[in-house]
Amino acid sequence: MNKKMLFGILSVSTLALAVLGWVFFSEQSDTDMSNREPRESEESLVEIIAFGDSLTAGYDLPQDEAYPAQLEKILREKSYAVTVINSGVSGETTRGSLERANFIRSQNPDVVILGIGGNDALRFLPIGDTRENMTSTINILKSGINPPRVVLLQMAAPINAGQKYKQEFDSLYGDLARTNDLILVPFITNAIFLDPKNKLSDGIHYNQQGYQKVIEKYLFPEIEVLVRDVYRTSDRNDGS
Repeated sequence: MNKKMLFGILSVSTLALAVLGWVFFSEQSDTDMSNREPRESEESLVEIIAFGDSLTAGYDLPQDEAYPAQLEKILREKSYAVTVINSGVSGETTRGSLERANFIRSQNPDVVILGIGGNDALRFLPIGDTRENMTSTINILKSGINPPRVVLLQMAAPINAGQKYKQEFDSLYGDLARTNDLILVPFITNAIFLDPKNKLSDGIHYNQQGYQKVIEKYLFPEIEVLVRDVYRTSDRNDGS
């Protein structure tokens, strides 16, 4: 058998195997697609975006111990069809949050939990700038048709920021909540945060236990009401 004939036979064989492989892959892909749950089940999820800094990201903790994952777990245990997306960026100031706000809004979430400002206070940034950045961020989140419900997590300035700075900063959250009709949750302005057993050794971030306590006492009750409201005002059935 000459080389040309051998090459021709090998080429035909290779082509035949390629065609058979493509047919098998195509059929297998169709089978995989048919085994997927209906798209409707995905669309029925209430989408919550946790938008913030390291207190949202879950600094120095596994992802399943950060508050977004713990909150989602509790909601699902109560039979609510929800997903809680962790969009926390450690070290982010309100300026950085403002730069991300349009992207967060473009995801069309049902609820946004906004936890920003803590890094501004740790750096003693001008409160006027913090207020302006937070106001602009809130305006973006609440813009357009069917804007998300927004929950604001109340932060606090450290004691070493000075009395005047701390008073002005700490009062900022209540002012923004009243002005923009937001739900205010005392995220670190509570007795749970004051207990060292609920924080990491740095004294700034919650540990797993601290997150669990603050979710159960302060955050879950507010979010549950909002999730129920999403179901009431849409064509989704109440998951409870």
